[in-house]
Amino acid sequence: MKKIYTILISIVLMAFTSGCTDWLDIRPESDVVLDEFWQNETQVNEVLAACYRSLTANDVMSRMMTWGELRSDNVTFGLDMNKDQVKIINLDINTSNEFSHWGSMYTVINYCNIFLHYAPGVVELDQNFTQTEYRSLEAEVLAIRSLAYFYLVRTFKRVPWIETPSIDDNQDYYVEQSDEEVVLDKIIADLETALKFTREQFETVQYTKGRITKNAVRAMLADVYLWRGDFNNSIQYCDQIMNDENLELVDGEQVLQRVFFMGNSPESIFEIQFDQDLYRNEIVEAYYGKIGDTYGEWAFPYSILASNESPFKFKIASGFEAQYDQRRYDFLRVGTTGDSYQIFKYVGVQRTKNSLGGNTYYYGSGTPNWIVYRLSDIILMKAEALVQLGTDNQQVIDLVNQTYMRANYDDEEAEIMPLSLSDYSDKRDFEKLVLRERQRELMFEGKRWFDLMRLARRADSPAPAVAYIQKKSAGGGEGTSYYKMSVMDALYMPVNIGEMNSNPLLEQNPFYEIENSYE
Repeated sequence: MKKIYTILISIVLMAFTSGCTDWLDIRPESDVVLDEFWQNETQVNEVLAACYRSLTANDVMSRMMTWGELRSDNVTFGLDMNKDQVKIINLDINTSNEFSHWGSMYTVINYCNIFLHYAPGVVELDQNFTQTEYRSLEAEVLAIRSLAYFYLVRTFKRVPWIETPSIDDNQDYYVEQSDEEVVLDKIIADLETALKFTREQFETVQYTKGRITKNAVRAMLADVYLWRGDFNNSIQYCDQIMNDENLELVDGEQVLQRVFFMGNSPESIFEIQFDQDLYRNEIVEAYYGKIGDTYGEWAFPYSILASNESPFKFKIASGFEAQYDQRRYDFLRVGTTGDSYQIFKYVGVQRTKNSLGGNTYYYGSGTPNWIVYRLSDIILMKAEALVQLGTDNQQVIDLVNQTYMRANYDDEEAEIMPLSLSDYSDKRDFEKLVLRERQRELMFEGKRWFDLMRLARRADSPAPAVAYIQKKSAGGGEGTSYYKMSVMDALYMPVNIGEMNSNPLLEQNPFYEIENSYE
């Protein structure tokens, strides 16, 4: 929430109508003083582009990934992990941890607030820029801002809600936090407005997948309602997405390459666009690895697959669930140290069987987009909501089988059967099944910690989430102290000490109040 008197327009014109100029291939321009800007539709589009581009900033990407994955059972130490991330894994989190800084998300929000403040006035100045066109662009910006706030409220619970842009030296920059329910109400209101005016699709696949569409807004609404425990509304929006014939699951053999390496696949709903030359996805490359440097800073714990409750070999009445699941080999690569797996998802282009019966892995030189929502996520959101309603367990099985069966194919040792209702007896069984399938399908996509958080929130206790993350330290792994997750407030991040010192109206997460972090 710093004072900002100029807009850094980090990218320029996107070819919104012609579709022939790639918005990722335009070079940046210099600063633009606010008073000399906002004269025509072109400048409005430039700032819209800056709102999107702000999501690609390293500080934003690192937080979306860290907040969504690092404390979960998906991640352990890779090579040269950031020291503050090491502390997060070890649950040694204090108010000076760099990942408790929320400023980069508020930079995204401020870009959006600047747009929402100035863009309406351009309608009066540019006769070619209509109110209808403005409302369509406004809808995209409201959704981008909502996405940033949704990350914040899930990570910190109570955060300042700011709608006024930082543009004036005389502004009051002290804003107190709003309660979680207030923030969620505002997010939903903005998304419902966005849904009325945003487009179903754009002129190119890249724009349809890389810009906010109605399905992207529906996905956010489904996610927000699921977080809130409003399962009927979550299902409503999931159904609207699943009924769109333009979306379809990619064949299992093509998922690694088509969905993650190439990007903008038929099952993608919204993904943040990167480019190999101008805007590389440096954070994914750092955390997961890349061609020529395949060991990333993050890894997958060996102990998870070695346990009796491995998501890829889980005992059920009829045998083992996911014993032959190809995602184990497409998304994970055995490391040479034997105590962890390398992450192959996003950074790998192809896996093939070799003559020795093992796998050969090929890395690509491209830089991946970051997928925020895709169809399989929505299918499994609906399954999770149905479990909580307890009304149709057969439909839960059918939904999970959509993603499960496409990943269980072409096995030479056994006939692979769909999951069966008879293998699961009660609500707890179905809840765990959906959690396992979400882990198998969505690992390393910034989802797992929030999945475990929803589990804990429904129980009003950290215990169910802790039971999962303890598995990664089995056999002498991370030096974690799980008593530090003994209360619900411990599942949220602290407010950074720098933010506390800058804004006297902020209140610290109660779990961290007694901590002396002023060194």
